[in-house]
Order: sequence, then C-alpha cells, then structure tokens
Amino acid sequence: MRGAHILAVLAATLAAVGLALDWVGGPALAVLAVFVLGIAWGRAAALVATVVLVALPVLAGAVGSLAVWALCALALLLAAGMGLEIGERLRKIELRQRRLRSNMRAVMRAAQRATRFQDPEELIARVPRLFEQGPARATCVIEFVGDEIQVVSGACNPVPWKEVVREALHEEQPVYQEEGPDRAVLVVPMCGGRLFVLEAAGPLDEDERGLVNAFVGVVCLVRQKLVESREAEQFSRLMTALASSHSLMEASEKVIQLLIPILGASSGIVAIFRQGRFELLAMAGKIPPEEEALLLSGLPAGWGAIWRSYIQRSPLFIEDYGRFDLRVEEVYQAGIRSLVFVPVSGERRARIVLVMQDERVRTWSEEDRNVLALVARGLGLMAEQFLVRERMDALLRLEREVLGSFIDEAYETLMRYAVRLVPGAEAGSLLVRADDSRFVYAAALGYDLESLRKVAFSLEDVRDTWYNTGEEKWAQGEPRIISTMEQDIATMSYKTAPVEVIDQAGRVREIKANLCLPIVYQGEVLAVMNLDSFSDPEAFDDESVEATRIFAQQTALLLHEQHYRKLLERAAHTDPLTGLPNRRAFDEDFGSLWKSAQRYGYPLALLVMDLSGFKQINDRFGHAAGDQVLQEVAKILSTHTRNGDRVYRWGGDEFAVLLPHTALAGAVRAARRFAAAIERVCLEDHCVHASIGAASFPEDAQKPEELLKLADSRMYQAKAAGLMVEPRE
Repeated sequence: MRGAHILAVLAATLAAVGLALDWVGGPALAVLAVFVLGIAWGRAAALVATVVLVALPVLAGAVGSLAVWALCALALLLAAGMGLEIGERLRKIELRQRRLRSNMRAVMRAAQRATRFQDPEELIARVPRLFEQGPARATCVIEFVGDEIQVVSGACNPVPWKEVVREALHEEQPVYQEEGPDRAVLVVPMCGGRLFVLEAAGPLDEDERGLVNAFVGVVCLVRQKLVESREAEQFSRLMTALASSHSLMEASEKVIQLLIPILGASSGIVAIFRQGRFELLAMAGKIPPEEEALLLSGLPAGWGAIWRSYIQRSPLFIEDYGRFDLRVEEVYQAGIRSLVFVPVSGERRARIVLVMQDERVRTWSEEDRNVLALVARGLGLMAEQFLVRERMDALLRLEREVLGSFIDEAYETLMRYAVRLVPGAEAGSLLVRADDSRFVYAAALGYDLESLRKVAFSLEDVRDTWYNTGEEKWAQGEPRIISTMEQDIATMSYKTAPVEVIDQAGRVREIKANLCLPIVYQGEVLAVMNLDSFSDPEAFDDESVEATRIFAQQTALLLHEQHYRKLLERAAHTDPLTGLPNRRAFDEDFGSLWKSAQRYGYPLALLVMDLSGFKQINDRFGHAAGDQVLQEVAKILSTHTRNGDRVYRWGGDEFAVLLPHTALAGAVRAARRFAAAIERVCLEDHCVHASIGAASFPEDAQKPEELLKLADSRMYQAKAAGLMVEPRE
C-alpha cells in the first residue's frame, strides 16, 4: 500500500492546485485524488479530502456555475465511497496474505522440526508443540479407546467437539466447525488411527485449513518413513533371531521377547493346534498363574478367542477384554485387559496362533498391526521349515520304534505318529487287510478299539463305499478328503458297519472331516488309514495331503516288513503239529492281554489242561496215532471257543486257553464243555480225558505269575482227584 499513499498525496496536491487556479482538468484530478485517498487511508482521509476539494473553488472565487459545482461535489463523494470499498478489500487481502505467510512459515518450521525426529511415537507426542506458533489457540493428538476419547499428546479439551471428532474418524476426512466469531475447531485424521485437533481463536479460511492438512500430511509422511525404517530394523532382528533358533519352541520364545518391548505389551504366547487342542510352544512376560495353568493343560477346540481367530484364519484385536463375548473369566480376573490373536502362516494354512496381551485397555494401532503381520509371516515361514524337519525326524524315530516292536504295538505306534504329524488330525484308525482279504481294525486313537475289533469290512465296503474315489486312485494310494460341508459322513459309515457299533465306538456323528489314505506296496493295498477331525470341517488341506503322502511311503515299507515279520513270527509261534499257537505265543499274548485287562478293568481267565490216557495210546498204537489224537483235541478246542478266546499247545499233552472278559464262573463252565468234548476222542477202546485247572483275574490273583501258578496247581489237583475241572464250581 506504500505506492498508493504516494500516489494519493500527489493526486491531492495537483487537484488542489487545479481547482484553485480553475484548470480545465481540475475536477477530474480531484475525483482521482479522493478515490486514491479512500484506497490508501480509508474513510476519514477520503471525507476530509472531499470537503477540502469542494471548498477550495469557493474560497478561491473560482466557482462558475452552481450546478457544475454540485455535480463535482457529488462526483467526489462517489469517488470517495468507491475508493473506500476497494481500499477495505485490499487491506483485507493484505492482512490475509500476511497471516498466510506467517502461518506458512510456522508450518514450514514445524515440518522441518518434524524431520529431525528418530522415533515415530516421540514425533506424535511432540506434534502439538511443533504447531504452537500457528493459527491455533490449542492443539492435541487424540484417539478413541472404545467409545472414549483419549488425549495422546497436547493440551486441548476435545470432549465438547466429540461429535465432530467422531465424524472425522468415520468419514476419514478433515471436519471443520465454527462456533461464533472467536471459536472454531478443525479435526484432521492422522496416521495410526489418531486425529489432530486444532482449536482456533477465530474462523479459519480454506487456505489456512489447507495448511493444517498439509502439516498433518508432512507429519504422517515423516512418521511413515520412521516406521518403515524401524520395521526394517525389527525385521532384521527377527530374521537374525529366527536364523539362530534350533527349534520351533526356541524361535517362538524369541519372537515374543522381541515383540513385548516393541508393542509395549505385558506378555505373549505362541500355541499350535494339534490333536484337537492348542499345545503351548512358548510364553514370555508376565503370564498370570491362572492363565499359565490353562495353557499347560492345553486349550481345547472351540475355546475362547484363540479358536475364533484360528477357525476364521484372521487376526483378532481385542481392545477391551471385559466387553468381549468369548471372554475367559479366569484370564480376565487374572488382570488381562487387552489381547491380540494373529494366525501364524507362511505359504500354508495357519496352524499356529501368536497371542500378545496387555494389562491395560488399549488400542492396537495400525503400526502394531503391521509389526504383528510382519512377525507372524516371518515366524510362519520358519515354522513350516521346523515342522517339515520335525516330520522327517519323527519318521526316522517311527522306523526304529516299529521295527523293534511287536505287530500290535507297531500298529498303535503308526497311528499315534500319524495323528500327531498330519495337520488337522485329532483322531484316527488303521484298518489292516487280513488273510481272508477283509479289513479289520488293528489300531485306533480316540476311539474304542476293543469294540471296533468286532467289525470287519469287505474290500468293496472300504474301496467302493467308504473311499469311493475310484479303483485307479485306490491302487495308487491317493488320499481322499471328505467334509460335513459336502456330505453326511455318518450316513456313509452306516452303509459299511452296524450303526450301534459305529455310532458309539466310532463316534461317526462327531466327525467333521475325514482323510482316508490307502497304504499301498507294489500295487497292493496293505492297509487303510483314516484320520479324523471333530472340530473343523476344513481341517485337512494340501499340507495334510502332502504329509500323508510322505507318511504313506514310509508306512507301506514298514507294514510290508511287518507282514513278513508276522509270517516269521507266526512260524516261530505256531505248533507245527496242531497248528495252534505254542508256548512262546502264549507267553507274549498272556502279557499283552493282562495289561489290557488291567487298563480297561475287565476279567481275564486262564485254563490249563493235561490229557490223561494219552501215554497209553502212544505206547500201544505208536506216536503217529498219538499225533492224530493231539490234532483231534486241538480241533475240538478251536471249535468250542468263542471269538476272542485263544487256545495254545504248551507241549506234549498240555494245552492252555486264555478267555478275555470272562470271570471264574464262566471259565469253569467253558472248561466243562472242553472236557466233555475231549472225552469223545478215542482210538478203538482207548479214550483220553482232560484234567483242567481254572483261575481268573481279578478274583483269584492280582499278578500274572500268580494266576498262572494257581491254574497249573488246580489242574494237578483235578488230575489227582480224578476230576475234570478244578474248582468244581
């Protein structure tokens, strides 16, 4: 405006001289002078100049016509008004430009200061102080925790502006609101789910609001660079920690210890879902004793927030645990107030869940979420390598255990390893092809094996009805997956087995998913393994199939070797004359049945018998005739036994019978049937008779050697007394 001032002085001087000397251009100069004075100095200067310039012609005696003089006066007044209006506008523009320049300098200084920070959280904490020289009366950074506003930094009171803040958060756009001429607020969404609140002493125009938005943008950009730099450093530390780990448990613990200070959390947990439970891999920090007890016992499927995160395969952030619908009261009462659950996965489905906890209600920021996602990804990739290594090591252990065990123990071991090693498996059973080509249960985990042993399946039942994927895939040993999302598993099962058995012992109504694996060796299916999930219809995936294929190759070799071992064992455990199991087989079976009887609490009876009159047949008719008599006795004993009873030839003319699930009274009745049938074995006029001693666990003895000794003693008592059976009743 300095040029306007000089021009106004010059125009006023010329106008005064021109009017006084009655110049031709004097009135025009006067109008110009008044106009410029109004622009330069405002209302007072314009009015004074108008009065002076109107009065000068009168004083100088230069007034010609009164009408002309009046017109000149009117023109001067109009010029003064126009100059005044334009001057006001120019002054406002100049004032606004000054304020903008001042605010711009403040924003630039704040932006420059923002770039000097090294910690993103410190930057956010100092934002209000960075902007203290701008157009603000007060500034602060806030965030929502639940439904409440929490001031992160600064000294403003955002509560009166709660609806404005909520609108800015919801719309993710700056929101501006005025309350009278001396109060206004601007709320700008920031990075990390936070908001910048500026309380102004007066209205803010669009350019000023733009400057504030630009400042927030600069702060967020600087913060993003700092966060990226910190994340890169954290990732480097993470990979270093993982690379130096020798096990999945060690890697998990290192991850938790790395995350606790980064997130400001109080504790952390890593758990893997196996066999229907979350099995603890690692925990660190301040774990409440009540929660630790739950973790060590294993968390079952369907339990709490960890199951929801696992089954939905997505992170779950809980800011206020007290309001969570699946809250575990023991954990809440122990002091846990905020949690986050992150499924840990690499290239496969997540079977591991990372849990971070805090003892305070808190917001899990965008940066927290990014860090957790990064860490979960790194741990997931490393976990997959550890799990593959674990499976390979387990297969080596499996080979050693199976080859060094009896056949029934080998089947049980195979089943136990399969359920643990195949992702998604919670239970399982093994069907082995018997000599008559039917499939029978040889092992089961999670089911009643003793009841399942009563069921046998034809090849067509197993291959065409249950497996139901075609003969070609059956012969190739291709795994098959079915789920209750696609079909009713129970209905399929009822087509192959009695409902009363398969419902109770087989739990088919509980099965949500099944993986069926034909175990093939040189084109022949030796066995069929079924792995089941009771909790997740989508439990089995490509990783499960891949694990079963690796497992199937090793299992087929082991079963093949076991098959030939079984043939050798059968030869070593079979009496060549009668075809009955021999004393060696009796010793092994007796020990096995005794353990089962003790474990499941059912009775076990033993019969020991000796043939009277056999020596006379040998002496009179020769050993060939004696052999025929022994074969006939063996046939009679085998014919008169129930399913599950086992007959043995101990040697010479001694036989033994093991009767599972039989008390002493039942054993005596069975002994009488055997003795009566044996009396019909005669050669000409010479017949043989049986003397039988009976004893039963737990009625007669609590130890296997005691039971054997008692039955043998009673057999000699019967023989000495000329009785068929001792005891008599």
